[in-house]
Amino acid sequence: MHDDASPPESDEERFGTRHGIEFNRVLDAVDDLGLDPSGEVAVEDDIESALSSAGTLLLFPEGQYRFSASVSLDAERIGLLGRGSVEFVPDPGFGSLLFDGQGEDLDDVLIENVDVDIRAPDTTAGIRIKCWNRFHIEDIEFLGRGTKDSPGGTTSAFLLALRNEDGRGVLRNAVAKKGSRIDGYEGGNGRIGVWVGWTNKGTVRIEGCDFREFGNNGVYGSRTPGNVEIVDCYFLNNNVAGPRIGGAGSYVEDCTVEIDLRKYTGGRVDTSTEFNTRAIVVEQGVQREGAEPLPAGAEIRGCTLRARRSPRSQAVIEQSPQARSLVVRDTDIRCDIDGTPAVRRAPVGTLPYRPDRERPPLPHWTHLRNVTIGGNAAGGVAVDLRLAPGSTVANCEIICRGTDRDGILLDQSLRSEVSGSSIWTDGHPIVVAVDPTTTPDHHLLCLNVETVLERFSDDGAAVELTTDPPLFRVLARNSGTDSVCLGLGPTVSTLPFVEALSDSLRIGIDALEDGVPLGQILNRQ
Repeated sequence: MHDDASPPESDEERFGTRHGIEFNRVLDAVDDLGLDPSGEVAVEDDIESALSSAGTLLLFPEGQYRFSASVSLDAERIGLLGRGSVEFVPDPGFGSLLFDGQGEDLDDVLIENVDVDIRAPDTTAGIRIKCWNRFHIEDIEFLGRGTKDSPGGTTSAFLLALRNEDGRGVLRNAVAKKGSRIDGYEGGNGRIGVWVGWTNKGTVRIEGCDFREFGNNGVYGSRTPGNVEIVDCYFLNNNVAGPRIGGAGSYVEDCTVEIDLRKYTGGRVDTSTEFNTRAIVVEQGVQREGAEPLPAGAEIRGCTLRARRSPRSQAVIEQSPQARSLVVRDTDIRCDIDGTPAVRRAPVGTLPYRPDRERPPLPHWTHLRNVTIGGNAAGGVAVDLRLAPGSTVANCEIICRGTDRDGILLDQSLRSEVSGSSIWTDGHPIVVAVDPTTTPDHHLLCLNVETVLERFSDDGAAVELTTDPPLFRVLARNSGTDSVCLGLGPTVSTLPFVEALSDSLRIGIDALEDGVPLGQILNRQ
């Protein structure tokens, strides 16, 4: 029993529920089980035995608790709750799961208010929960850097899944400030902050968390048939991506993601192989051979994204070749890394290193709504959309002050629209790339006449693109939306600068005056 100095147990802890999970038995780890809070005697066997009975909540008084092996969890309704400063300390050289919960009876799991101390050399640990309907994990911090190699790869911090489609699990206020090594991708076997994988059918919510310096994604949530909600989290210097999500029902909301290797605390970085620091990645195609594709509909909203310093960053937001649609709205992006797009829709298709993954079904568009893009990156383009028909840029502000940086590239992206936006660039505000064999009646681009296009380095070469020779022709004017829709000029394929019909014709749109696009032919690529 507790002495008079111990905090009193609440009725909820003793008899009722915590975070919606019901308990009918509460045990004190020290008073009832005799566990050692000084860290001298290993505790895993007694914990596993106590939690073998359904409905058990195990309270840990302040102290350090030593683990020499994993604890298997396989009972309905179980919980671990720290009271005060509680540290779980695996032995030096430990490299596996501290808690491995994937038993067939496991359901309704609580883990709250404990730290996992992996500061000993060559030590890593993680927590796996795969249950039926509910888990709640809150106030967990990993202390130290997890880099120990293990069979199958470095153990991830969290591996989470719900077996039922209606299941819902919450990971809240989890922290790992020195996740692993940012250059520790290890061929896909590097340490992940949170892996939500193949077996998850329900909804995993990741809220208020802080994940930094992982070598294989801060949150890897794009290979699951279930949903992943990532809300109010912070990510810094994670390789591959901070958050990574899939299709409909999954989103990143009110998060801050930074890429700045000047803030990296893990020492010298090897960027020669398997290094690519992107803020957010979306992929929605077929995840396993023979599996149904995820439904389209991923969203990024209300986020702040900063890409300041990295030797390789493919994009701040990346829609992979296996992605379907993406909405980005109410988001502020700054990119200072030369040649790096703020938003990239990669060419749709099969990944060259994974030919078993099929081309994802339509739609493949990108919609940007109320997005601000800035920064000093030189070269390349801020918004790079390839094979993304039906894309839109609406009510956005894009300012590209870096040398020779374009605003928006629409490459083979028919029926796209730019409206209510302001685009200022050193390069060309809009570039349209198209196969000259595209039939003239195809809408390439609709422009709202109130859209502001301006070049900082105007070279005076812009001409009306609808006259002599007509690179574009006006297919439609909509007075209701004040927009003009453009198609390829009817004789473009016969113009002298078109050397081959297989060439990509690139046309820069540098201004829009009274609904008339001004610009110039650019070098073919």
